[in-house]
Amino acid sequence: MVRSIRYIMIVVLLFGLTGCWNRVELNELWVSAATGVDTTDDGQWIVSYQIIVPSAITSGTGGSGGSSQPASYVFSVKAKTFNQAWSYSTMDSSRRIYIAHNRVIYIGKKAAEKGLDHLVDFYLRNTEARELVTMVITEGLASDILKKIMPPEKLQGAAMHDLIDNESDILSVYPKVRVFDFALSMNSDSRSIGIPVAGLVGEKDQKNEKEAESLDVLKKTSTPLKLRLTKLAVFQNGKLKGFLNEEEGLGVSYLSQKIKNTEISFPCSEQPDRESYSSFRVNSADVKLRPRKTGYHYKMQVKVKVNGTLIETTCMKDISQTHTIRDMEGEISKEVTRVINEGWTRLQELGVDAVGFADQIHRKFPRDWRTVKKDWDKEFKKMELDIQVDARIRRPGLQQRHIGSKT
Repeated sequence: MVRSIRYIMIVVLLFGLTGCWNRVELNELWVSAATGVDTTDDGQWIVSYQIIVPSAITSGTGGSGGSSQPASYVFSVKAKTFNQAWSYSTMDSSRRIYIAHNRVIYIGKKAAEKGLDHLVDFYLRNTEARELVTMVITEGLASDILKKIMPPEKLQGAAMHDLIDNESDILSVYPKVRVFDFALSMNSDSRSIGIPVAGLVGEKDQKNEKEAESLDVLKKTSTPLKLRLTKLAVFQNGKLKGFLNEEEGLGVSYLSQKIKNTEISFPCSEQPDRESYSSFRVNSADVKLRPRKTGYHYKMQVKVKVNGTLIETTCMKDISQTHTIRDMEGEISKEVTRVINEGWTRLQELGVDAVGFADQIHRKFPRDWRTVKKDWDKEFKKMELDIQVDARIRRPGLQQRHIGSKT
């Protein structure tokens, strides 16, 4: 009797289960690979979606074999909020936009100057949007960048995501920044961060830009325009404040402790009159920051230890000699110091603490921070760096002399 009652209860509970009540079939969705954000003069947002065309990918088309169907389609929606734009997209699309697989979000320059707090709020509050999407700034309109094709890849949004991943792991000039990272920076003491900038480089004219939006560009072995990372955009309080070039961006990566691997070109000390450089690949970089107080101001002690491999040299000296290796290590240390100073000088010009020194000061001197934080922008410009670089060539290679050496 008891067993029968149990069976009945189990059957009743099974009828109460709803199953996949909120399921949506794939043929009812348009999956977004990338998103673009721009702003209008009247304060509204223009959100652009790069949606995937499944038939162009599964059939092996999307530009290959003479196909006339692209792998993605781009359209824009104007609205007062990001969620409203997402909802209004149903007026332009036969299917609902699915943004959970969004890989990259492009942000136009004007939108970045306006501020990205609304964007971050949307990604953190919406249950479908994922805060791990990669952020990229554009100097023009984000919608224009979304329309460009990145040969030989079919999906430009996915290709840009992979490009930033590779650059962050190999060179570390423009480290990857996600929406989550940006949100953390907005709630830190420095309230600043740097984000990579993507743009078109090459022969810019109307014809080439139009071609970059068509499948004709995939039929060429070389394109006059290509999409690449060009600068580092620095933000303060969620708004764009300025740009840094490649060397300055690398210097900021050192100070931000974001160096994974990178490559350093340095001159030969015994050949000052020749354009002779060697290459050093950094396999590991240990950066330690120690804030110090000098009088009423602060100084940051920066200790950098880099270990790596000598992968190319045109120096005439015998690198099997210990003193030659020490000279090379000295040149590498000078180059790292110079790059760090380049980035630091530019940040102080902009008055943007994109390296997070405010957090270091707060942790080291919590009592002083109560008064310093009110005028941190001014105090940041007065800070000095004490840079100490220790470079070690662990693997100089089997070739002891440059191939052109006569000694």
